[in-house]
Amino acid sequence: MQKTILFISLVFAIPIVAFGQQQDSTQSQVEEDIEEALEVFDPQSSDMSPEQLTEFLQELAANPVNINNAGINTLLRVPGLNLKTARAIIDYRDNQKPFESVNELQEVSGIGRVTLEKVRPYVTPGSGLELGKNLYTDLRYWTNDGRFQAFSRVQTDLQQAEGYKKRPEEGGYVGNRVKYYQRFGYQSDHVSVNLTQEKDPGEQLVSPVKFDHRSWHIALQDNGKLQMLVGGDYGLAFGQGLVIWSGYSFGKGSDVIGAVNRSGQGIDPYTSAQETNFYRGVAATYGGKLQFTGFYSNRQRSASEISNDTTRSPGTDGYHRTINELLQEKNLGQQLYGGHIQMELPFGLIGATGYQVEYDKVIAASDRTYAQFDFEGRTNSTFGADYTFLFGPAVVFGEAARSQNGGMGVISGIETSIGDNTEMSLAYRNYQKEFQSILGNGFGEVSGQPKNEEGIYLGLQHTIGDRVTVNAYIDQFRFPSARFGTNQPTQGYDWLGKVNVEFNDDLSFYVQLRSEIEDDEYRALDSFGRQIRKLGKARRSTYRANVEYWVNPKVRLRTRGELVQSQQAGENLEFGYLIYQDLRLQFNEKLQLDTRITMFDTESFATRVYQFENDLLYVFASQALYNTGQRMYALLNYEPTSYLEFWAKFGITIFEDEQVIGSGLNQIQGDKRSEVGIQARLKF
Repeated sequence: MQKTILFISLVFAIPIVAFGQQQDSTQSQVEEDIEEALEVFDPQSSDMSPEQLTEFLQELAANPVNINNAGINTLLRVPGLNLKTARAIIDYRDNQKPFESVNELQEVSGIGRVTLEKVRPYVTPGSGLELGKNLYTDLRYWTNDGRFQAFSRVQTDLQQAEGYKKRPEEGGYVGNRVKYYQRFGYQSDHVSVNLTQEKDPGEQLVSPVKFDHRSWHIALQDNGKLQMLVGGDYGLAFGQGLVIWSGYSFGKGSDVIGAVNRSGQGIDPYTSAQETNFYRGVAATYGGKLQFTGFYSNRQRSASEISNDTTRSPGTDGYHRTINELLQEKNLGQQLYGGHIQMELPFGLIGATGYQVEYDKVIAASDRTYAQFDFEGRTNSTFGADYTFLFGPAVVFGEAARSQNGGMGVISGIETSIGDNTEMSLAYRNYQKEFQSILGNGFGEVSGQPKNEEGIYLGLQHTIGDRVTVNAYIDQFRFPSARFGTNQPTQGYDWLGKVNVEFNDDLSFYVQLRSEIEDDEYRALDSFGRQIRKLGKARRSTYRANVEYWVNPKVRLRTRGELVQSQQAGENLEFGYLIYQDLRLQFNEKLQLDTRITMFDTESFATRVYQFENDLLYVFASQALYNTGQRMYALLNYEPTSYLEFWAKFGITIFEDEQVIGSGLNQIQGDKRSEVGIQARLKF
């Protein structure tokens, strides 16, 4: 108990000390100005006595001049300002916008860093209601640096899949194969307004204003201590993601140092077409070094229905293409409320997050072994505490969380320099199999909800001179209970090594090796001829070489070769490879063409090779290529004016020795699959 009281006392004493230090700093600055003024004080040529001068400066520091409403004569009282700069201040606030902070004076003509520091103790933009009146009643404040964007995008496959040949009553798709997307957004320094609409292939478009997916928000941001206020759709990301995380994050990859330590962006006004990863309601963050966040969401989700009052967990694909999928559309109510508190300390940040989620139907888990610890019921809650501290060159971070059923999850790590040229990231995670953080998304081997996993990660980055960078990581993990596809505890590890060499500004080269070995189950026959499940090792390794060369400022070449080895548990070793050649032509500042030709040959889906492609703006395009064939695409980007921009893409994949591509409703007859897409953006 004494330790608890001591800790609380220290936590609340720190900001008081910090506030006191700030007061001392301001006072010291005024004293320095007084001392400097008195050193050059000439009583013969001044109308003021030293006492009057001291009193004047101290009085001015105690009652600083408001730069948002002071007249020319009042501004001239401020040491460091003259007629020219005083007039420039008035011109700025009249023609641009009111001042939000003293630092903004540097944007005024004639005021640089030295002048700013000179006048800082004696001026203010106002505070509280006074500042709010100056700012919030001025339209220019809300529209400063405003930008409007409108997107319209159409994409479609050129071959007709089986789902479009069947009538909806026979299980086919209810809509056409065209994908529509449109977005309208306005963003200024303090306001964000957005409307995003999308129809996926196979979904209905009831009317031009009624898409299958619609996301919108109105947000006020960076308005004094009101850091964020959102009405509509938003994302939430706090701490390391063990409690709640619907924002972006990077998993394990060649960025070995920033992979584990996440920086929760808090409330994020939602603009994406991803249909399930957001909340709908109201959220706000208020405060300075001590911030409070509250959020409330009430939205309908789609889930597989078991009975009238029971469903599975909400789905994540957002498709409503068939009658069965439409029957499940918005059949589950989800209500969420919670909050986050964060305190900024001289040596870092500490925070705490908690929420409760309620469904209007019972969530039932699968009866498979791997789902025995999954959440079931109508309500769940999770809370946790996170920290990020600075210790010299090191950043120490972590989060601990507990779900309603008592399951715990912990992650803790450090990022630091080792010498002048080496960076290190080390982290340990332990998510109990009972941990049911159903809205969390922590770092781990398995993406999504952090559960049933323990592991340790080590990443190193070393630079050699200005041209060579070496990255490497190794991650060892185990699953204490069955995971998807298995019926028993398993374990494994993966590693990556990458060497990147920049020979000069035009030529760069890298090689990357990556491998993962983990336990997996396979079926076999015992001595009596009975089928049994055995545990074996599954291994997948990739070897990549990549060269990029700028022939001249208008021509870029990129060549890549990748070899894949895969051996599933109980099966033979298989191989696959990919080779591609990129060409980028920058005809002029307004016109750019990207093309690629790819050849691939894999023995099965297990040896598939991934390639990321350039695509229409904000479109994610990662192709999983398998079997034998070739792929080609061309992407054209044209910006005829500063407010209008176009994109157009055509891609085609040709398979050898195949007359059927895909399966189910997406199956295509023939050996070709091709797609086109066009997009326009209006911005001003």
